[in-house]
Amino acid sequence: MQIKIFTAPRLHEALALVRQGLGADAVVLDRMEGVDEKGNRVWHVHAALDTETSNRHKNDTKKKEHAQSDSDISHVKKMEASMQRLERIVEGLGRKEAESLRHAMSDKSTQMAFDKLVDLGVAPSYAFDLAEDYVAHKPMGASMLHWGERIDPKQKRVVMLLAGPSGAGKTLLAAKLATHYSMRGIRVGLLTTDVNRMGGSEVLKSYADVLGAPFARIRQIKDVTKAMEVTESAQLLLVDTEGWNIHQASSLRQQSEIWDAIACTDRILVMPANMDETDGIGFLSVAESMGIDRLAFTKLDETSRPGKVVNWAMASGLKLSYGGFGTDVAGQMGWLTAQALTSFLDHKHQHSQPKHAAVE
Repeated sequence: MQIKIFTAPRLHEALALVRQGLGADAVVLDRMEGVDEKGNRVWHVHAALDTETSNRHKNDTKKKEHAQSDSDISHVKKMEASMQRLERIVEGLGRKEAESLRHAMSDKSTQMAFDKLVDLGVAPSYAFDLAEDYVAHKPMGASMLHWGERIDPKQKRVVMLLAGPSGAGKTLLAAKLATHYSMRGIRVGLLTTDVNRMGGSEVLKSYADVLGAPFARIRQIKDVTKAMEVTESAQLLLVDTEGWNIHQASSLRQQSEIWDAIACTDRILVMPANMDETDGIGFLSVAESMGIDRLAFTKLDETSRPGKVVNWAMASGLKLSYGGFGTDVAGQMGWLTAQALTSFLDHKHQHSQPKHAAVE
């Protein structure tokens, strides 16, 4: 077993070093943000590689690449056993870290708060820092997390782009935002780049028709000028985008070029709270290169471990913006604040849906 620490100024750079240093079979054990000797922010990523299995896999690949034999099946079983062993090691390290941090707390009530946060999915190192505020019912993470400023379309035109994986709930969030601000007298416009998926733009157009809001589709960069003319009267212009895959670099580049042409004032990464935490880290690792500056969370009512949103926010350093519940436009939606996040986690721990979700 080989365990190494990789350090870089940004999280995605440290993760890239893991792949370069240990290869694709490496398993990330932990991610922690800190400062170097000069006071600059750095990320430390602990990663492990089962060297025995990795070497055996390389040797076997050189010998055989054709039909699977009995020995191949045996090798697969050995690899599965090795991965299970590695998972147990990782799990054991996590338990040791949690136990160590827990024992560092002298107050029993703080220890209980720490346990609750860990049960909700908050990483032990973050739960340790948040526990005192949580037990005191104070706004949690007010100084640790990054909080975005609320938008005010009445003061200045806002062009808000909603990006993220397929099925994240971008279109629904756009509809909720459009409805929310329209009811407050804000002139809203809707754009979409989701034109390749069958029916991808029709739902948003239906919302636009109901609200009487200008709407346009953007297929290519050349469509941007016309779309901006159609929606020029909007104080808040919401841009729904095609779901993207972090493994399709060409698609990301094409989308990024269109985004630049639209000249967005805000680029929000929409993360579904029911997404696997590791997959979420993968999206966050490329968010900076895509010009993303804020995070929004959807489907907060569809996860039993909402603490992952704290981990994502801490890992990315992006500013928090909106949170959403429910699958209909009338469902709850609002701006995330430290107080709202604390209330949400507290309600989740009590197995009840929050009554108020940071509604503006």
